[in-house]
Amino acid sequence: MPKKTEPKPIRVGREEAKERLIQSTIALLESGKLDDLLVDAITEHAGLASGHVLVHRYFGSRLELLSEVAHRLAAQLVEGLNSDLETFQDVSVRPVDYVGSFARHTGIIRKRALVINELALHGASPALHSQDTRKILDSLQQIFELVEVPSRAARATALNMLTLVSVEVTLSEWMGVTAEERDDLRTLTRVELGFATQISQLLGWE
Repeated sequence: MPKKTEPKPIRVGREEAKERLIQSTIALLESGKLDDLLVDAITEHAGLASGHVLVHRYFGSRLELLSEVAHRLAAQLVEGLNSDLETFQDVSVRPVDYVGSFARHTGIIRKRALVINELALHGASPALHSQDTRKILDSLQQIFELVEVPSRAARATALNMLTLVSVEVTLSEWMGVTAEERDDLRTLTRVELGFATQISQLLGWE
């Protein structure tokens, strides 16, 4: 039988090449392994020739590419949360009901957390992505306020949920956290969200 040949890398224009590199990085994040974010793996997935040259030419470095990916994921997340906000303006829900809907966003949060963690390990400035994070928190807070969680509790809950997902994907294995313990943490978070108003009153936040 004839030997199967691998598809040859292609050459494309600047904007298409940049987009291919960004989308390939995002796709490789599905594995949750930072080893899959090496330039060779990214450019092979993108099907591009001269991958290292293109990454350097269009982004400056692998870390700059990852930084752009983090910005892209944040924008996608904010867009999704704002879509939820529009939906819940027309639908009567309790705070705890939103958790089920929020689950569809956790994949993007996990991917962004992996990238942010990699950038942090290499000394990137937190200021590069803190504004994106605050936009995410703003959108989450608006949703919780819409379902009648007091403002301060809504902000704390938004931060709690974003931190929970981010830390879970980046540090759980290092902490030796079991699957059962992670499930318990999620359950406790849902309970806290259901009693956010009462907790807010207890803490004197109203």
